[in-house]
Amino acid sequence: MKIALVSLISPVHNEEKINSSLEEISEKIKNSFVVEEVSSDSIDENTFENYDFVLVFVKSGGTENIFLDFYQFLPRPIYLLSTELHNSLPAAMEILSFIKKQGENGKILHGEPENIIDEIKKLAEYKKIRDQIAASKMGVIGCPSDWLIASEINYEHASHHWGTDFIDIDLHEVELLYNDVDDLEAKKTANKFINKSEKMVENSRNDVFSAAKLYLVLKKIVDKYQLDALTLRCFDLVEKLNTTGCLALSELNNEDITAGCEGDIPALFTMYFSKIITGNIPFMANPVKVDKNNDEVIFAHCTAATDMTEKYILRSHFETGMGVGIQGIIKEGPATVLKIGGEGLEQYFIAEGKITENLNSPDACRTQIKLHLPGSADYLLADPIGNHHIIILGHHADKIEEFLGLE
Repeated sequence: MKIALVSLISPVHNEEKINSSLEEISEKIKNSFVVEEVSSDSIDENTFENYDFVLVFVKSGGTENIFLDFYQFLPRPIYLLSTELHNSLPAAMEILSFIKKQGENGKILHGEPENIIDEIKKLAEYKKIRDQIAASKMGVIGCPSDWLIASEINYEHASHHWGTDFIDIDLHEVELLYNDVDDLEAKKTANKFINKSEKMVENSRNDVFSAAKLYLVLKKIVDKYQLDALTLRCFDLVEKLNTTGCLALSELNNEDITAGCEGDIPALFTMYFSKIITGNIPFMANPVKVDKNNDEVIFAHCTAATDMTEKYILRSHFETGMGVGIQGIIKEGPATVLKIGGEGLEQYFIAEGKITENLNSPDACRTQIKLHLPGSADYLLADPIGNHHIIILGHHADKIEEFLGLE
């Protein structure tokens, strides 16, 4: 990992003496990373393009105005290294307060050298995640479903906040491609899904074949637009193509292409973010029952990535009774519920809980899980961020909270 180190020393101090007193931490950082010293006098808009991490070492007090000279060129968030010597920490605190006052984020790294080195490694990982999100392309095929009245975003605002590119794709393109799908390839995909399933219930092999054709269409669209993720206005396809998107979205998620339902952009973004930061395939679902007395929430949806299930059953789509829905049996145990939303994707909710049971109600979408989710009822019933929420296996709240707190 290549680090740019910008050192700040007040001109009223003895530079040689200060550097000598800070030699231990400086050497430990240089022994842990590839470090290049960057003079604050030479910084411009191109200085930090080829570095994995930028660290401003506040070596003494009286350096706040020096920081202002190059502040605009620093990548965000801004990380400050301080020590207990030479009024380093007070200066770093003043600088961080200034950064926050500008509506931007940063953090002071302070403490034992070994802990600081570990923190640099973690923050550099966050930068890679942030860069990946900024470089991502998300396709919105069709537009958000009509009932998602609180889930639209402002593309410009969200792109400014995250860097992500949102691409609108006409649903008619799906219809045109659907008629040109290679039937043999669709049959192979359908047979694979059928053979790996526990059983089929309401649907036929032909239903699975039609759903597999839609998967191949979406793969072509992913390739054409170079998408990292997509969301599909899937209910319209039930009427137009007599099939559902549940199988297609499941298989795309299996293949590391994040795919969500109903044109829900905040849910898609949350899924993509979840996958990158945790490495686990996410499950997009609706809360269908909240039990305040027992801190339990039931989530359900008609698709789930089969790779995140212990086994799955091929069903019909719940609302329409048509096509293919997926009843996945998801491993019981620790889980995290996350939703990122708001006009610029700047709001979020996160809670940790435990999957306690897989359910099989005839009155809800096919994949159904019950979570013990303490403290979530008031949020879900009084101040929710839309209806769809994302479930990730494992407990990840601390990591996600820290990352989002730096945004």
